[in-house]
Amino acid sequence: MKAALLLRPGEVVVGDVPEPEPGPDDVRIEVGGVGLCGSDMAVFRGKWTAPRYPWTQGHEAFGRVESVGDRIPTDRIGEIVVVEPNVPCFACPQCERGLTSACARRLSVGMNRTGALAEKLVVPSVNAWTIKGMAGPDLVCVEPLAVVEAALRRLGERSFGSALVIGVGSQGLLMTMSLVARGTSVFAHDTNAGRLAMAATLGARTLSLDGAAASVDLVVDTVGIQASVDAALRHLAVGGTLLMLSLDAAPFEITAQTLVRRQLIVRGSLTYDHPSDFRGTVARVQAGEISPGRVITDEYSLADVQRAFDASDSANGKTWIRVTGS
Repeated sequence: MKAALLLRPGEVVVGDVPEPEPGPDDVRIEVGGVGLCGSDMAVFRGKWTAPRYPWTQGHEAFGRVESVGDRIPTDRIGEIVVVEPNVPCFACPQCERGLTSACARRLSVGMNRTGALAEKLVVPSVNAWTIKGMAGPDLVCVEPLAVVEAALRRLGERSFGSALVIGVGSQGLLMTMSLVARGTSVFAHDTNAGRLAMAATLGARTLSLDGAAASVDLVVDTVGIQASVDAALRHLAVGGTLLMLSLDAAPFEITAQTLVRRQLIVRGSLTYDHPSDFRGTVARVQAGEISPGRVITDEYSLADVQRAFDASDSANGKTWIRVTGS
């Protein structure tokens, strides 16, 4: 089968690899398309090292179930599914607490398990979620939307009248969409004018971080550097919440006095917990409550995978790669 092969940081080609065989509890999917996200770009650029080279990336995938393992009902064949790419062990202390997102032995498609930018992909049956009547752009956005939905779920039942999203790449755009759908008044900031314009089409208002303090209830920081944290603290109201989605490794400073005197809440959120977060996100999309494909701006074929990766960082919205005609 054809697959995208990362030969070294910055260089990806399409080559031939053996078809994967499903285990007894697996399904094999004819991949329809794959979205690109920040973690994919980190591996592509060499910021995160691939497990080996050549390496097949991609995890935001959908497709058609082509075959199933011995213990899986054959009536799953033909289903259109979206892939939940994180496979927890279900046995470690974190998994036993329901925090599969923090599983110490988690396998992640495209990160430490062979990725989805290939004509076929094998995943556990429980990680292939059936969804009907959706087009490719919506389908490739279900997984990153689940990240957003899980983050908001972890903030509890509290509603937010106003919010600021710092960094409106694809994750920030989906967060903007999800908050607007909940009735929140959303401000957005990014150094990319095209992405700000995209956020505006989703219902956000542009905010200059150097202007008057907005005094919002919630700041979502997808950047995670000192400058973005400083801006978040400046624009947060007393008693507000700072939600961190970035995985930047650089340290930043927040004083205890700032947190205590202003009674702030700081919350980090990593991916989602199986199975509830993904199930809930699929249900919202299937019911038409949110159309995540609105954040898609760029589409490429598998043959143009190098161009897709090269251009993704500067895209105004989210990029996806069509793999087959599914």
